[in-house]
Amino acid sequence: MTKNDQPRKALGKGLQSLIPKRPAAETVTTNTPPETAPPADRDVTRLAIDLIIPNPNQPRRDFDPTALMELTQSIERDGIIQPIVVRKTGSREYQIIAGERRWRAAKRAGLKEVPVIIRAADDQQVLELAIVENIQREDLNPIELALAFHRMATELGLSHDQIGQKTGKERTTITNSVRLLQLPEQIQTLVASRNLSAGHARALLKFNDRDLQSDLAQRCIAEGWSVRQIESFTRAPGEPKHKVKPIEKPVDPNVKFAVFEMERVLGTKVRIIEGAKGRGRIEIEYYSPDDLSRIYEAMVPPEST
Repeated sequence: MTKNDQPRKALGKGLQSLIPKRPAAETVTTNTPPETAPPADRDVTRLAIDLIIPNPNQPRRDFDPTALMELTQSIERDGIIQPIVVRKTGSREYQIIAGERRWRAAKRAGLKEVPVIIRAADDQQVLELAIVENIQREDLNPIELALAFHRMATELGLSHDQIGQKTGKERTTITNSVRLLQLPEQIQTLVASRNLSAGHARALLKFNDRDLQSDLAQRCIAEGWSVRQIESFTRAPGEPKHKVKPIEKPVDPNVKFAVFEMERVLGTKVRIIEGAKGRGRIEIEYYSPDDLSRIYEAMVPPEST
């Protein structure tokens, strides 16, 4: 088994394993009711809930009202069991790194103070930790997840392979996830609300006609289409419904390796299309102007420009 064939291990130790321990906690408020006391931890302190603000770059956009209500009721009954992770951004202001849903529920429950862990982190670390925590908890819908991966690539300058190492996801999973951002906004909304699955949405990418994509998305929902039905419908005009698949030419191992290496370095889908007389072309996918800039910088180092 080669290094690239080894299974990737997902991060399993939680957010605290990603941030070094501080030698001592900063105490901001006291006199906390015993029923909301957090687990014993020398880094856990109490903080007035009004001093905490959400992170404007939080990758999660939708908070399910039912789930939030259930968490609120749990906090009313048992308090916050897992502390909120924050960083200090002002003399009396702390920004959430992880735990915005718990903070929202705590406010609904009427808590005046909450258990927190105060960490030192810059903007890039906050973005990375917020994304990784949400991915680990599987709290993001497919579009939020695609946007999170895209931000890690464009704002943190990570390849899809590097994102996979940080999140425990396969590179192909990340690439396929980001491809959802090529769909029209109305289809992305259907995927985000889970009215349309990510698998159905990816099948629609075979169309170049955005109006047709939207029409088919509505038919999928109304008529309960399977992904296979979409794939059957997306055959080229005049193509038989059950066309016999031609025998594929064996892929040269050297070409296969070249594709793998280019995808690893560029963090996107790469195709080598062979033509006659040894000719061919290379296709490199990008999903936005920022993504194109990222790929260009990966191909043309600054010192060569």
